[in-house]
Amino acid sequence: MKNFKRILEIIRKTGDRFIFEDEGGQIFVILDIDDYEGIVLQNSQVNGLSEQELLNKINKDIAVWRDLQNVRELDDDWQNLAEDKEKDGLEDQYYLEPTDDEE
Repeated sequence: MKNFKRILEIIRKTGDRFIFEDEGGQIFVILDIDDYEGIVLQNSQVNGLSEQELLNKINKDIAVWRDLQNVRELDDDWQNLAEDKEKDGLEDQYYLEPTDDEE
């Protein structure tokens, strides 16, 4: 029981989940009740949907996921560009020339 209390303390501190197997080979997960509730409620949102409604929900979720992936890729590209520029020692360089108006 001492180890179990220690595991629960770590879960509280980190917000992680703990997966373990009992002597009979069954696998269990210990997680925060709010996380569990979110999983249960998310799953219950698809119960009672017609086949078409379920397909629409899946397609919408995929579209949202793809958009997030595109944003991450753009962010990665931007970060890589900034790192490459820094590695090459390239900085924005400006040269100001006098204009004819300064006579």
